[in-house]
Amino acid sequence: MSFWFGVLVGVAGMGAAVWAVRGQAPVLPGPPDPVKTPPRAYSWTEQPPPVFPIPPYARFLKGVSIVLDPGHVGQQDPGGTWKRGPTGLREAEVNLRVALFLREFLEAAEARVVLTREREESLNLPDDEDLRRRAAVANERHADLLLSIHHNADNDPRPNFTTLFYHAAPDQSAAGLCAARYLLAGLDDALRLDKQIECAVLSDRVLHKNGLAVLREAEVPAVLSEASFHSNPQEEARLRDPAYNRREAYGLFLGLARWAQAGLPRIALAQAGAARAGQDVVVTLDDGLGSRGGWGADATQISAAAVVVRLDGKPAHYTFDAGKRQVHVSLPKALHEGRHELFVDFENIFGQHVLHPALGVEVGKP
Repeated sequence: MSFWFGVLVGVAGMGAAVWAVRGQAPVLPGPPDPVKTPPRAYSWTEQPPPVFPIPPYARFLKGVSIVLDPGHVGQQDPGGTWKRGPTGLREAEVNLRVALFLREFLEAAEARVVLTREREESLNLPDDEDLRRRAAVANERHADLLLSIHHNADNDPRPNFTTLFYHAAPDQSAAGLCAARYLLAGLDDALRLDKQIECAVLSDRVLHKNGLAVLREAEVPAVLSEASFHSNPQEEARLRDPAYNRREAYGLFLGLARWAQAGLPRIALAQAGAARAGQDVVVTLDDGLGSRGGWGADATQISAAAVVVRLDGKPAHYTFDAGKRQVHVSLPKALHEGRHELFVDFENIFGQHVLHPALGVEVGKP
């Protein structure tokens, strides 16, 4: 009998496992050659190692006010089967785990974070009141963003994709829509689902005529994420894993960090006290970038063509001073005394809109 067995070649993974002499360990293939491996030889759905470092651009989240809303629990659960996966995984508990992990990441970046709930406890409130209270948490804090965290469901067990929702029309939710774009990219990269719908950032009116209550009630930029489908059996199994929940939270975190990196524009009245009809009101514009200092900080980073000014809902006459980053709004001579709403919006060079574009202006006697 020959001492040598020869060489047996078996296909394993990306290549062949070569067995040498008797008793010797198999020589397994290494990772794919990063230079020569064709793009389609990689699997998109293969998850990268579960490591979640804080990137340097997350520093722009410092001081940003974010309210996280882990969806559900407060609503009624008829029959004990509402918002559950095929084997009973409750969406509400997954939403909360993701939110708690996301808070951990955001606090590491020194953002100011508040959750609308921190435990699995129903308040036994009607839906409308429950959702109103969630939005009120963000409104009372004048938050820079309300992010409502959810997971989707369908009677068909096959769908599994990511969707981000904003309220009403794009012009009504411009700042929230900016956040939604970055959040979508973060979730896509983190979860690596095998399907992407044609437009994954949608108005909540595609779901309901009046939109989603938690977004409709919000007076601050607001977005609702449906990261994946708990009604999909394979996805439900993944959603049971806390490491997968943390992966999702990390994707949301990176999306928020990139959103903040792009600048968060703000406005303010340049003068205190009452304005006068027939005179100008001066509004200072912070593009969210120049105030950081650094290279190019003195350059104008506001698109003049994208400046929008309205007084009490109607177009107002104004002049834009790019050098001083101001708009001068002319108040009509016939404007009555009292409080008026001045709306000023613009885009910075990243396309970011003003977080809180409505200002109250008190008009005194001429």
